[in-house]
Amino acid sequence: MPRPTDPAPARRPAARDLERERARAAGARRLLPWTLLTALGGGAIAFAAGGGLSAGASLAAVGLVFALFLWVTSIPRCPACGAPLPRRPSSGGERDAFGSRAETCARCRARFE
Repeated sequence: MPRPTDPAPARRPAARDLERERARAAGARRLLPWTLLTALGGGAIAFAAGGGLSAGASLAAVGLVFALFLWVTSIPRCPACGAPLPRRPSSGGERDAFGSRAETCARCRARFE
């Protein structure tokens, strides 16, 4: 008999969950070059505006911290356990009865069909 404090069983992640996660990571990767250029450009503008080297470096550092955040979020993760996933599925893999390839997580072995 389940107790009220037991966590609810997690639903099995579907292929659409995996595609949503990969799309989120790809969006973060697309923003990364823009963020780096903006951080460096903001530092250059602060320096040129008369703030000096320390003001330019401070503004660039804030932008680079945000770029670091985007770099970390650009890694696709397993919807079930949070383990890092490859950006693209491998060309091999096991196929089901209909011939479509099913991907699995390396850590939790969750299948995304």
